[in-house]
Amino acid sequence: MRLRTILFCAALGMGLLPTSSKAGIIFTLGNNPQPGEENVLLNKGTTGTTVFGETNQTHLPVQFTSTQTLTEPASGQARIEATNGTSQIGLTNVTISVPGGSYGDLIFNPDITGTIGTPGGTLHVAVTDNLGVVSPFDYTLSNGQNFLTITTTGGQRIVSTSLSYSLADGFTDLRQVRISGAVVPEPAGITMLGTGLGMLAICSRRRLLRKQSA
Repeated sequence: MRLRTILFCAALGMGLLPTSSKAGIIFTLGNNPQPGEENVLLNKGTTGTTVFGETNQTHLPVQFTSTQTLTEPASGQARIEATNGTSQIGLTNVTISVPGGSYGDLIFNPDITGTIGTPGGTLHVAVTDNLGVVSPFDYTLSNGQNFLTITTTGGQRIVSTSLSYSLADGFTDLRQVRISGAVVPEPAGITMLGTGLGMLAICSRRRLLRKQSA
């Protein structure tokens, strides 16, 4: 019991365990800037079912995955599009994550403009947090901008955000993606934590053996 308490306290001190029972995910329609947010740069011209952007200040990778083939145009406004290999098609699904890490807040705009994409469908949003809890939110996409702001409370962290559109024609593209509080654990920090917890376990075991010998 004492060893378990020591390990729990060590993990809590490293910020690996939640510290509030009031943590949650908040969805707010519209473009609502958050402290410390960064633009996600999307202009590498890459194509695939997984493509990567990068935060413009801390230069952390941001991953976009889909069952469709995605592309991030090398010119123009930073955005994620879907392609059939020869031309752009409507985007129906995409998941946003920070590989090996998490983030605090997210803003994005599933835009519908021009001849690609059909308004009037429901965008199903599912946020998975660091506790494995999935928080859903649905809203209707209209012509033009469809900003959604996702924020967290009580120390909650977002592991991934999935978007799925109800209409097969999809929406035009995902643009103006901004993220706050993106964190990727340092490998050295993880190693040090593992070493520290191991040493605590060894020391506690030795103290127990001494008491039994006495």
